[in-house]
Amino acid sequence: MEKEKMLQDLEYDFICDFIRIRKENHLTQQALADMSGVVREKIAKIEANLNSPQLNSLIKVLEPIGYTVKIVPITKED
Repeated sequence: MEKEKMLQDLEYDFICDFIRIRKENHLTQQALADMSGVVREKIAKIEANLNSPQLNSLIKVLEPIGYTVKIVPITKED
């Protein structure tokens, strides 16, 4: 159960960061969709945690706002 909770927390943190970055760039979901070529509905589903997007979709959505997906070590809290 602890591993499942950790994975849920990582996913939640990613979604929160994704939404924060979009809003910091003063972009609506539609504007980000227009910039990235990914349909707005897919962005909405990512933000609502309704599906797990494919890696290429994440890269397409993040690239226009200066971000990408990167593998980093998981830091464990004591």
